[in-house]
Order: sequence, then C-alpha cells, then structure tokens
Amino acid sequence: MEEVYTFTQGVTAAAPWLLPLFFGLFGACVGSFLNVVIYRMPRGLSVNEPRRSFCPQCKAPIPWYLNLPVLSYLMLRGRTACCGRHYTARYCAVELVCALLFAAIAWYFCTDDIITQVLLCVWVAAMLACFCIDWEQMVVLPSLTLIAAVAGVGVSLLSPWFSGEGIEPLQGLMSSLGGAFGGFLLFRLVALAGKFFFGRRQQAFDAPQEWLLRQAADGEDVELLIGGERLLWSDLFMESSNRFTLLAGTERSHESGAGELVFTVDSLTLPDGTKLSLEEHDELRGTCRGYASRKEAMGSGDAWLALAIGALCGWQGVVFALVGGSFIGIGAAVVARIGRGTPMPFGPALIAAACIWLFWGTELVSAYMEWVETMVW
Repeated sequence: MEEVYTFTQGVTAAAPWLLPLFFGLFGACVGSFLNVVIYRMPRGLSVNEPRRSFCPQCKAPIPWYLNLPVLSYLMLRGRTACCGRHYTARYCAVELVCALLFAAIAWYFCTDDIITQVLLCVWVAAMLACFCIDWEQMVVLPSLTLIAAVAGVGVSLLSPWFSGEGIEPLQGLMSSLGGAFGGFLLFRLVALAGKFFFGRRQQAFDAPQEWLLRQAADGEDVELLIGGERLLWSDLFMESSNRFTLLAGTERSHESGAGELVFTVDSLTLPDGTKLSLEEHDELRGTCRGYASRKEAMGSGDAWLALAIGALCGWQGVVFALVGGSFIGIGAAVVARIGRGTPMPFGPALIAAACIWLFWGTELVSAYMEWVETMVW
C-alpha cells in the first residue's frame, strides 16, 4: 500500500495533469460501458450477452471502431452507421460526464492513495447509471446502489477523514454504516409520511359514471377513462404497491355486483373476490360512483439511493442530499415547466446533491458555520 501511495504522490508532483488525464480517458471508456448498463438492465437484458454493443434501432452489432467514447457520436453526428437513424445524445453525455467526474476525482483527491480514488470512481459510476435509469425509466435498481454502498464503505476504511478529521478507520467504518442504514430508514420514514399525508386522493360523483380501461392511443401505456377524466396507468402505478379503487363500481363483462373494484398494476379484484389478470383482457368497462387512489409520494428506490449516499458521505451527506435535492428538483421542475401532479423522478436530484457534497461538502459546512457565528455575534 505504501509503494502505491508513494508512486501516486510522485506522479502528482512531477506532472499534476497526468493522473487526471489518465482517469478522464478511462472514465470515458467506463461511460461507454455504463450506456450498456443503462439500456440493458432495466429491460432485463444481460450485460454480458451479447458481448458486442448493438444498435438500439435495428439491433445490428456495432464494430469497435464505431464505438469509440464521445468521438463516434461526434463523427457520426448522432446517427447510427448501420441504419442511419438518430440516437439519443445521452450516450455521448454519459461518456463525457463520466470522464469529467473521474478526472475531477483524480485531481481533487490527489493526496489519497489510488485505491481510494478507484473506489470513488466506482461509486460515481454506479450513481451515474442510477441517475440515467431513474431519469428515463423512473426506477432505481438496488443492485447498482449496493455496488456504490460497498465502494463507499471501502473509502471510509481507507480514508476515514471522509467522516471527519482525526477519525480512526474503525470509527470511519461505523460512521459509514450508520450513514447508510440511517439514510435508508430516514427516506423510508419520509416516504411513509408522504404517503399518509399526500398519497391519498378521493373523488365522489353525484350520479354513476361510466369507466373504461383500455390501451392508450400511443400504444405505450394503458388509460382509465372515468366520466370525462383520463388517468394514465404509468401515473397511477409508479410503485407496485399502489392501489386504485372504484367505489360502488360494477364490471359488465363478469356481471359483478356493485362494490369496491380494486386495481393493482396488473390485476383487478371484483367485489366477490374474483381476481382478473389485466393482461388477459383488451378492455374492461362498467360504472362507478367515485374512486380512491393510494400511492407512494416518494418511491422506495430513493431509500436505496440514500443507502449509497450515506455509506460514502455519512449522515451529513444524506441530510444535505435530501434538502439540496429538494431545491434542485424544484428548480428543475420550474425550468422544465412540469406541472403539479406530473410524475418526476427524485433520484437524479438526490444524486446531483450528493456529488456536490462529495467535492465541496467540507467547504460548505465551514462556510455555514462561519455564517452562523457571524449571525450570532
């Protein structure tokens, strides 16, 4: 360990730009692999098979010389070489952002041993993948957050100063584990409180209304029409635990009596207890006198992100991510003009706030304490 540390210090002293350059180039290659993870894992595809990347449009294999990080996208002007179709700029953005983050780690944490820097890169890479998957699919994969959490615990053991000055390795480990599990529990409590206060909605009608469940016109979602209101399935069931109930409802094809019709993401339970699979029906219809919805105000995936953030940044980082992420999320919603009630992933805002804490957390705490002292005195 001492030889590795001395070598890193020597390279940094001789050429401060060399290590960030190497990490940046390596980060671009890792970003290319992250694009594979981002595309395949949410779809249940293997990351290893097929080994060669393929066109997301026509599924043709992509040769290595057309899969160079950042350069290929710029040379092909955002088009695939096989079928000439445009593909998302996210591929280039992930490679570029990953390169910049890796280079920043090598530059900012140059006094640490190289193993700590590598573990920080693992944490950043896993969180970047979570950022994009949650942004595109509104889902967090616990397997990726666990990789980040393990990397964060490793950093706390090798560089306990992450948890505070004068901290021993064992104390750093305890702080990391406490931040991880404390962050997970905190976010689960916030989610439960949000579900209790804001996750319930109920509507009653003066007269029975017709309802219809069918495939949406775009073919990518399911819609529930109640009177003149249109509800999308993706909005009602952002979490698998969500429930939607039609009050005093009937279902015509099965001649059910009036009562509660309880929808889950993939089934309908009739008043007599009969359970229907929605995949086996093209459409369902009936009448109701109202409806009640119960859904998560914050997804359970955010708690897994808090686990990864707490493992590296401690409980202070978790609190900062929650508060800072809220401001970032509100700002993004205002800029993007996202209206109230429109689903929006919170994970990207959390990860952005956690990265701010990673690089500038100590400075932010010092500035805050100085401001408090100034206000008091």
